[in-house]
Amino acid sequence: MTTQRKHLDNQLKDILFSEFEIESNDFILDVFRELLKGQAVTKDKYHKIVNLPKEKADAILNKLGETDNQGNIVAFSGLSVIPTKHKFILNGKLLYTWCVVDAILFAEWLDVEANVHSNDPIDCSPIELQINGSQLLWTKPYPLFISWIESVDTCNIRDSFCDHVSFFASEKTAQQWINNNPGGKILTLEDFFTSDNIGLKCC
Repeated sequence: MTTQRKHLDNQLKDILFSEFEIESNDFILDVFRELLKGQAVTKDKYHKIVNLPKEKADAILNKLGETDNQGNIVAFSGLSVIPTKHKFILNGKLLYTWCVVDAILFAEWLDVEANVHSNDPIDCSPIELQINGSQLLWTKPYPLFISWIESVDTCNIRDSFCDHVSFFASEKTAQQWINNNPGGKILTLEDFFTSDNIGLKCC
């Protein structure tokens, strides 16, 4: 099953990068590859990777990144070397993502095989899945459900969007989430891999 990468790519680009007037966001993958080494990325290294005027590069970092006390980048556009609720494991190396959809997209964007570990936010049930590039290989349990919201505050992406996008181990717990979040929606994991009815908009 193939994710709607281009569909979401275009929406993400419109939401996150239109204000910066840049032609390509391909540098995100280059920053990811540095983070995949398992350590923070220095500001100097980041500026070389992004290859944009420093003021613009720093504005993008302020919107999409997290830094440590020394100013080194510990997370960028959803991929993190410091713990979050969602583990992203590649070749035995442990990283993290801000939300579960990040893990699905990043496996495809980086063309890697990844194991994802998370927990149902309602009953804490363990959840695991394996993705190889654009292919979903298996999930435990099955089926899985995903919470989704369409409005994103670009000044606070993590709080407004990422923290609300989770896996659910059962339809029952997913329904509990939607009861408390009537503005959201619930997708099956298959919906996410196959549907083009997944949207994002700036609120």
